[in-house]
Amino acid sequence: MQAFLQGRPRKDLPVETSPSLVDAEKKSDSDGKKSYVDDGGNVLSSTLEDITESDWTRLEHYASTGERVEVELINCSAKGFVVSLDSMIGFLPYRNLATKWKFLAFETWLRRKGGDPSLYKQSMSMEEGSEVSDRSIEPESVSEVAHQDQGTLQSRLKFEELLRTYDEEKSKFLSSFIGQRLRVSVVLADRNSKRLFFSMRPKESDELIQKRKSLMARLNVGDIVTCTIKRFVYFGIFVEVEGVPALIQQWEVSWDETLDPSVSYRIGQVVDAKVIQLDFNNSRIFLSLKDVKPSPPVGALEAVIGDEASLDGSLEPAQADFEWPEVDSLIEELKNIEQVKDVYKGRFFRSPGLAPTFQVYMASLVGQKYKVLARYGNNVQEVMVETSLDKEGLKEAILMCTNRVS
Repeated sequence: MQAFLQGRPRKDLPVETSPSLVDAEKKSDSDGKKSYVDDGGNVLSSTLEDITESDWTRLEHYASTGERVEVELINCSAKGFVVSLDSMIGFLPYRNLATKWKFLAFETWLRRKGGDPSLYKQSMSMEEGSEVSDRSIEPESVSEVAHQDQGTLQSRLKFEELLRTYDEEKSKFLSSFIGQRLRVSVVLADRNSKRLFFSMRPKESDELIQKRKSLMARLNVGDIVTCTIKRFVYFGIFVEVEGVPALIQQWEVSWDETLDPSVSYRIGQVVDAKVIQLDFNNSRIFLSLKDVKPSPPVGALEAVIGDEASLDGSLEPAQADFEWPEVDSLIEELKNIEQVKDVYKGRFFRSPGLAPTFQVYMASLVGQKYKVLARYGNNVQEVMVETSLDKEGLKEAILMCTNRVS
């Protein structure tokens, strides 16, 4: 790959950017951006209307053969680069950039700013990026994260404010490449929809494309497949199923969210996984390791309220379809305890056995949080508690809170 990079800019840009500077930069760039992209950073189809039929034929030839062409980077947004091929305008998506052209992944950026990515896991939904969709690396959710201690972050920013700051720094980093020329592949040239996309990645072979189509046609959600671990990334594990790439997202690796996949598994290891999603639009396969294992390990749970009998059998994940006042009240009471930093509901389960009374089980400390299971009938609610109390202190607190609400 040819790329004329000289003096690559630093990625460790500060969090705080002067509003006036940002506004000035946006104003100075606005004229150029209006010509090519909409407010979301997408290339306007009108910019492609002047492409002739012979040009489309040439572009389609490039797309089918994988021949590389030289383009100029003429504009950018957090989503990628607007590029020019001769007089034709197209788009080079961020996910199609080579690694060394990319800004810091969101989790890495957040850690450098003193934030804890685990606090935002539920908001960082993945239609995966990079190999998966832009926002597995750059999440799109704008749900507010409440009651979270951000440590050394300058203020308790809402999640959408963090994303806005992240995208501003990312765009500033990408803008430093404007004007450079590089060789890329045409991955989509659609004259009907007026779409022209490029990629720095090599074109997939026809054999792999056909193999993926064949495999996805045979698979069903819920199937158990044998796969080989190929690569660890911060958002999960890349594997191959019959030679076809697939992704196991971080939260689908283990019931224990603190587990480091690179410690528990190794490159080349063969494992069984469950198919949880087949994305035919983007030709992607998503798997789960934890769904082929009992969940959660209940043998080490200790009764706080109720008898000492362990939970019978394995727990089946389910969707809570009713209100559980005892659990809600327990959570609210725990939040009022000074030493308790955070309390929130985790997963909901159905138990094979029945509990005749309200029971609470507590596991040992995992990372900075205790895992508590509240049980009644065949319903089991996971509750995560972050506290400075030791195990015995938390047990006493749970007993006290339960007495108040019962």
